[in-house]
Amino acid sequence: MRLADSRKNSVLWFWLLLALLIPLFSTYGRPLQRMMKSALSSTSLALLFGFFSLLLLGGLVAWYRAQKKTWLIWHLLWLVPLFILLPLSLPLVEERLHFILFGSFGFASMLLFSPLTALAVAVAGAGLDEALQWALPDRVGDWRDVGLNVLASLGGAAAAFFGTRR
Repeated sequence: MRLADSRKNSVLWFWLLLALLIPLFSTYGRPLQRMMKSALSSTSLALLFGFFSLLLLGGLVAWYRAQKKTWLIWHLLWLVPLFILLPLSLPLVEERLHFILFGSFGFASMLLFSPLTALAVAVAGAGLDEALQWALPDRVGDWRDVGLNVLASLGGAAAAFFGTRR
């Protein structure tokens, strides 16, 4: 198997994991949220989500460097506000998870599919997540969450798009 094929396989598995995690978090998110809030303070949760966000952005910088496209690091000028500062301004700490999950989903979608298909998959995934919550008996879908999901998905997709352009 060629290296490019193995990388595509890894991205596919990561994308499938995210595609599974998104509805699982929608379905079982409330009990997990209660458990996390009882085990960790809001500050600890904020630091945990911030750590994961920084880890993902660090991975993006490493990916840009591995592709010998270090000039793309200027994209951090919009990625940091989108994936670090905006989530910090959200009133509920657990809403920051939208940016981690859906940003990663949009990123992986762009690496797997053509740009138009990737955008359609990322936006559809963002909307279907909230549609699932509207359908669940103990959950309520929220248009604001749809917007956050779409914004994060498009941000992740854009970061991957710029990294894959020649």
